[in-house]
Amino acid sequence: MKMNNKIEALYIHIPFCKNICTYCDFYKMIAKEEVQNKYIEYLIKELQLKNKLLKNIKTIYIGGGTPSSISLKNLEMLLLTIKKLIDLQKVVEYTIEVNPQDITSNLANLLSLMGINRISMGVQSLDNVQLKFLNRKHNIATVTNAIKLLHENNLFNINCDILYAVYEDNFNRIKHDVDYLENLGIVHFSIYSLILEEKTVLYHKYLNNEFSLMNEDEETILYYKIVNYMKQKGFIHYEVSNFSKENYQSKHNLIYWHNRYYLGIGANASYYYNNTRYTNINNLEKYYLGIDNNNLIYKERLILTKYEQMQEEFIISLRLIKGVSVKSFIKKYNEDPFIVFPFINKLIDNKLLFYQNDYLYIPENKLYISNSILVYFI
Repeated sequence: MKMNNKIEALYIHIPFCKNICTYCDFYKMIAKEEVQNKYIEYLIKELQLKNKLLKNIKTIYIGGGTPSSISLKNLEMLLLTIKKLIDLQKVVEYTIEVNPQDITSNLANLLSLMGINRISMGVQSLDNVQLKFLNRKHNIATVTNAIKLLHENNLFNINCDILYAVYEDNFNRIKHDVDYLENLGIVHFSIYSLILEEKTVLYHKYLNNEFSLMNEDEETILYYKIVNYMKQKGFIHYEVSNFSKENYQSKHNLIYWHNRYYLGIGANASYYYNNTRYTNINNLEKYYLGIDNNNLIYKERLILTKYEQMQEEFIISLRLIKGVSVKSFIKKYNEDPFIVFPFINKLIDNKLLFYQNDYLYIPENKLYISNSILVYFI
């Protein structure tokens, strides 16, 4: 099997937030300054432990949690370490997640100075009622000011996350938010539907009948309205939930979606290397203990068989509008996908998959039910 052994993508997890959003089930916490200081210290130690794996890094993504919520001092310390350990001349995309209310002149200046060239901003909505429902702490003025400050510091490659199917949602709200943000120069949108996750505030509100979810058929119609509108506005629909202007697709996420190796740093960070999927422990004390002993503790370590790798190739890459290249698959695994997965022909016959110009892909009118297609590969 011909797999590129180089790790070209690095993910760094910051599990801290200033407040907890009602819908979020990611690994995160509100923590005192001393807790954050210790975590950054150990994050740096883990980076140094994995130094040998950082030689070919082309994309960096600092996510969370909310990376912009930590102190400037801690952030600067982390970014300086990255600068020392990684040749930023080779890095083509360097992203950090931020909340609009965290952006100050000093923060924007630091990000620019340290070589970050892409921002992913958690906007979710510009509607005050929805923002309150989601427990977001910004408003339209905060977002406008944040984008202005980023632009003043030559940070123009900005993604905005937008949630739809939120409380009393409709297409006009999303259209307004997209139009407003595009007029401010936003070049990439990640537009996701609200998914109720257990262990979230929203889930308990739902169980208590404090709100109702959007009807499934209405949500599907809304999704296709969004897709068509984004295309009309000149955005490329390149992944189920992602839209970009020409040349502004997320290079880091494309490494995930093409099922290539990537490295994760931090508590609960996941990564994929040598046909093995790792997830770091999500307990800070155990995370520190593993680093101190030079023997990381994992929440999960799963060695994939060749068949499992091929399954994942389809499950992950079929999220891309372009789909899976049959030639690339054969070159990578030395296997014909039509033989490995004989049901593919049935999916094509039922118009659940299309095969054209070397690519197997989910047709656009079936994208919203893509999970029911992907289960065939499990």
